[in-house]
Amino acid sequence: MGRMPWAVYLWPGLPHIWKRGVWFGLAVAVGFAVLLNLALAGSLVWTELELLSAVGRSYIWLAVAIIWIGSAAFSFVWDHRRDNPCHAETENDSFGEALDQYLQQNWYEAERSLNNLLRRNPRDIDARLLLVSVLRRAGRLREATGALERLSRLEESRKWELEIDQERRWLTEAVRPTENEEAASEPSPNGERVAA
Repeated sequence: MGRMPWAVYLWPGLPHIWKRGVWFGLAVAVGFAVLLNLALAGSLVWTELELLSAVGRSYIWLAVAIIWIGSAAFSFVWDHRRDNPCHAETENDSFGEALDQYLQQNWYEAERSLNNLLRRNPRDIDARLLLVSVLRRAGRLREATGALERLSRLEESRKWELEIDQERRWLTEAVRPTENEEAASEPSPNGERVAA
């Protein structure tokens, strides 16, 4: 994803919605819109009604200015930190570390590295797909199925459609023998174990 247009920084919360789809950004954008509308209505529409005193209007405009400038600065710094090459190298190192652990069949360490990656970027499709494989190979089939469903719902996962379908088939095959073993170990109505 490339650089955002500079005008996106002019509305509080919009850069977070634009770049990452963060719900917090939507809340900030809507809250700022309400505050700005209150300031405009108090200054231009409700002047004769005296619903807001002159001091109240001044405080509202001061809050609008502080939030506007603070949000623009915060969003600019936040965005440039995310795009910093040092940050990208750290993420790639974490994925490389997780991949190394996966290839060495160290499921716990691979899962830990992938969870750290996903904490930093919840929309990292590569990490999510590898996490599904780690969970499946570790025998945690229910968790793997849940992680695969979450992955499938992300729009960016379309590029990995074939791999996701393959993981789904492997999970289905892994679940069937487990279900058959559970059914075989259940006692029959007369109390005897049924052999498969």
